[in-house]
This record gives sequence, C-alpha cells and structure tokens, in this order.
Amino acid sequence: MDPLKKTPRPPIWLLPNLLSIDAPLVALAWMWMLARALRVEYIQTAAWWVLPAAIWCIYVLDRLLDGWLHPEVRGSSPRHIFHWRWRWLLLAGALMAGAVSIYEALYVLSRSMFSAGLVALLLCGVYFILAYFQGREVPYAKNFMAGMIFAMGIGIPVNAASATLLVTDLNDVIYAFNHTGLRDAIWNFGRMVVSTLIVIFYQCTTVWVLGLLYMMNITAIDLWEKADGADDEEDGYGHEAALSLGLIILAGGSLVFAAMEADEYSKPFYYAVMVAAASLQVINHYRDRLSMNALRVLADVALLVPLPIFLVA
Repeated sequence: MDPLKKTPRPPIWLLPNLLSIDAPLVALAWMWMLARALRVEYIQTAAWWVLPAAIWCIYVLDRLLDGWLHPEVRGSSPRHIFHWRWRWLLLAGALMAGAVSIYEALYVLSRSMFSAGLVALLLCGVYFILAYFQGREVPYAKNFMAGMIFAMGIGIPVNAASATLLVTDLNDVIYAFNHTGLRDAIWNFGRMVVSTLIVIFYQCTTVWVLGLLYMMNITAIDLWEKADGADDEEDGYGHEAALSLGLIILAGGSLVFAAMEADEYSKPFYYAVMVAAASLQVINHYRDRLSMNALRVLADVALLVPLPIFLVA
C-alpha cells in the first residue's frame, strides 16, 4: 500500500518540521548570537531574510532529491511523506525563493557577501554530490558538509559587517577574465574561495564550532532513526553511545575554548554551543521514551535553548 495515501493529519507542533522552516528559524537565532559574540551591531537588512530563504530552498530541494533518487525514503518519515505529496508546490516555492535570493544577492547585498555566497553555493554542489552517492549507513561526510555550509551561511553576513570579508572577490575574477586571460581568472577565483574559507573558518573559531554543533544535530536524528529501526538492541545502544561521545567532546571543547581563547563577548557563544550539545545529550539519553516525531522537533528545540544566555549577557 502506498504510504502517502494512509497518513493521519500531523499535529500542529510538527508543522515547522514538515514545512522545513525549523532550520531557517534556528539560523536566524544563531546569526543574532554570533553577531553579539563578534560585537557586530548592524547586519545588512536583506541578509535577515535572504539567509533563511536560501536555507529553506536547500532543505526542500534536499528532501525532494531524496525522494527522486531513493523511492524507498518517500514514506520513511513524515517530512519525506509531506515533501513528496506536495512536491510540485514545494519545488515551485523553492525555485521562487532561490530566484529572489539570487536577485537580492546580485543587486542588494554587498559585493563581498555575494562573492562569499558563491563559495557557499560551490560547497552546496559538493553536498548534493555526496547526497547522490550516499548509501544506507549514517552519512557522516554529508552531515559534516551540511553543518559547515549552515555555519558558513550564518557567518558570512556577520563577517561582512565586522571586517573586510575577502582578500579577492568576484570583481577581481571578472577583471582578470576580461583583461588578462582565463588562467588569471581561475587563479583569482581560487584565491577568492581560499580567502573566504580562511576568514570564515580559520579566523572565526565560533563559526566552525557552530558547524560541528549542527553536524551533531542532524547526525543525532540519523542515528536515532537508525537505532529505532535496528533489529539488534545492542546495535541501537551502540549508536546512542557514539552520539554521546561526540556530544561530550563538543561540549568539552567548547568549554575549553571559552576558558582559554574567548574574550568576554564570545564566551557566551561557546557556552551556548555547550548548552545546546548538553541538551542534545539529554534528549539522546531519554530517546526511548519519545517518538521519532518528538525527537526530530526536540533536536531543533535544543539549538534554541541557549538563547536566554545572550538575552541576559
């Protein structure tokens, strides 16, 4: 029987997850926290809605790609069922959101933000290639790439506001292509990619720590789903132990960064990552008492739990 034809009406609390608007809301919250940590008082207004629109577009396309490439997953979760049932409407919405985001990036956002966004788009291409070749095991490489792209999208507007984002931007690439040849254009494009990644991830530790947190968030859901469907109970507990170890390392590492490297402004950010990781661990510990739908929602709620840290800091 087609699972799409026999599905009950979802509860209201699950709708943000089904509509894929949970990740955009989380992104906005963490962009605000990152701006506070880096003492950025103003971020270009368009970035506050271009970022969630782009993230929503990627999420929808990822779910639809899962359904097209792997028919067996179309009924594997409420989100996949929902996306496949409404695939044409969601595809139209994603294309519209993507088109508007591209327009805003070209004509409204700063040139440095646009250039860095191209680098993030390049990484999205790598992500979808990994998604195409993923197997039945937990896709750690894909999740790592997703976490870093998510963190990069948050870090770009904040870094664009706080400093010169790029050593080389798209204008240098275009100038080289028009005046000195394709080789120089390729060289400048490579410099643009490398300089963007250095500024976003090397010079801003908070960004890649956030990327690891988000990787653990989506990996937690994958491991819970795998443990839920495991025939061997020991195999299920093995997944729980692997997730616990990763979360403990992330929380401990965040505490070390807060104690040894952070200033008074960025300390709350590392504490926020630590609290979010600890919240995920609490959910992981009690996962047997919760449904998979509740686990998916609580995994995102765990990323919003640290918000009060910045409200009182």
